[in-house]
Amino acid sequence: MYLRDHAYEFRRREYNMRGQFGRNRTAVKKLGDMLQDTVTSVKRVRSRNKSLREKWRKAVGEDISSHTEVKMVKSGVLYVEVDSATWLHHVSTFKKEELLASMQNEFKRGHISEIKFRIGVF
Repeated sequence: MYLRDHAYEFRRREYNMRGQFGRNRTAVKKLGDMLQDTVTSVKRVRSRNKSLREKWRKAVGEDISSHTEVKMVKSGVLYVEVDSATWLHHVSTFKKEELLASMQNEFKRGHISEIKFRIGVF
């Protein structure tokens, strides 16, 4: 009796896990399909980043864009790397509000709410 109850409980939990995750967790995927999914995902991110970099160049001008590189937008924060401490101080102290307004004009109003700068290598 004890083993039968244990086996029933195991099968019940396994069934619940399948329903919870929406598919059979033991499904095998072909390597080619996995690689294709990965390549597609990388291309999608690259094209999004390219658009972001183009909008950054357009919004800030050639002078600032030659010393900065846009990395990503996450939770409304635009992350930008700067090539030197001098430029970091310049853009974060004197240009931050102007750059934020320019980027907000390029995107939807609530898409970018803040810009964070840091020194980076690019």
